[in-house]
Amino acid sequence: MKFSDMKISDKTLKSLETLNYIQPTEVQEKVIPLLLENKEVVVRSQTGTGKTAAFGIGVIEEIAKNKNKKSLILAPTRELAIQITKELRAIASNHRLRIFVVYGGEDIGRQFHMLKMGYDIVVATPGRLLDHFRRGTIDLSSFNIIVLDEADRMLDMGFIDDINTILDHVNLERKVLMFSATINEDIKRISKNYMMEPVMVEIGNMAPVASIEEKYIKLNRHEKFGALIDIIRQEPFSRIIIFVATQRAAEYVGDKLAFGKINAGYLHGGLRQNKREKIVRDFREGRFRILVATDVAARGLHVDEVSHIINYDEANDADTHTHRIGRTGRMGKAGKAITFVELDRVERGPRGFSRSGPGRGNFSRGGGRGGPSHRSGGGGRRPETRDRRYATHSAPRTGEKKKNPYEHIGEKVSKD
Repeated sequence: MKFSDMKISDKTLKSLETLNYIQPTEVQEKVIPLLLENKEVVVRSQTGTGKTAAFGIGVIEEIAKNKNKKSLILAPTRELAIQITKELRAIASNHRLRIFVVYGGEDIGRQFHMLKMGYDIVVATPGRLLDHFRRGTIDLSSFNIIVLDEADRMLDMGFIDDINTILDHVNLERKVLMFSATINEDIKRISKNYMMEPVMVEIGNMAPVASIEEKYIKLNRHEKFGALIDIIRQEPFSRIIIFVATQRAAEYVGDKLAFGKINAGYLHGGLRQNKREKIVRDFREGRFRILVATDVAARGLHVDEVSHIINYDEANDADTHTHRIGRTGRMGKAGKAITFVELDRVERGPRGFSRSGPGRGNFSRGGGRGGPSHRSGGGGRRPETRDRRYATHSAPRTGEKKKNPYEHIGEKVSKD
């Protein structure tokens, strides 16, 4: 099937052709016809499968035919909200639609003046959207097409109350579309409370996609950076994302790579928004090909041609691990994920979680639902706080000869 075989307007087809969108992905082929039939959907699909275009085409087509319709698209992070907005504007380039994005970290007054001009589609993070709602600068009841993108991550980040508040105040005659990499009880509860007989669409399985090769390397903490250097030097790659646990770790690893004359950048939630946007843009455009990032900062990072994911610090849970490695192997392309398993940390496991076996990538929650809150100002410890263990390391001495940890350290385990 091609996009031209669907009941899509010529204006949208022309935009898709300009974007070189000819053959729909599986999620697009299954979801777009349902949206054109005015169905509500709950879609389980891994990241990198073309979900944005799937709901974007459906939303744009509906609004283009009925100017009384307005759409609200919720995303967990600023970066993802910005990226969704760019893609929707490209798809809608031949329609006269006003598509705006609102998120924290940008002047709220500027956003107010933008919204005052009128809008057809608003892409927003939950917190900033509620700021506007409480100030009376946006009318939630004007929205009758609601999209929850990466719903599971919004819930993981502690936005469940915000999402309920938003859905309680949107137009009663609404259509809700929900997209998530995993389906848990909270997702089911939202579906039951706010949707009318939604169609369930499942793409692939809940495990990492088959095009991703996973490896685990057991080593001691002080050996991790040497192993990282060896991977960078020995593995042919297009782009690499290195995941770390904290802001301090992102700066430490990024600066240490720069000290070794390796062109890399780092991304974390403590950076100013314009700085974060520049880093993402430079990485996407290839000005550097190695990015060190925390989970929260990289959540909305969708960059093609990422060949390797390196979990320098292990994920806190299985869902986060799946989302991390979903940055590679996108759109059916091959990718590789390498996870460092600290031998001197195996017994106690990562914070608040126990592991069923060292280096096997199986996690179980060690009490307490959902882990610490990720929301600004919320309870619990943010995962991006400064980490003192990275402050005690020193840069490698000039001319120091090191062994090859990547080749000889520990056991390499291929995940079944």
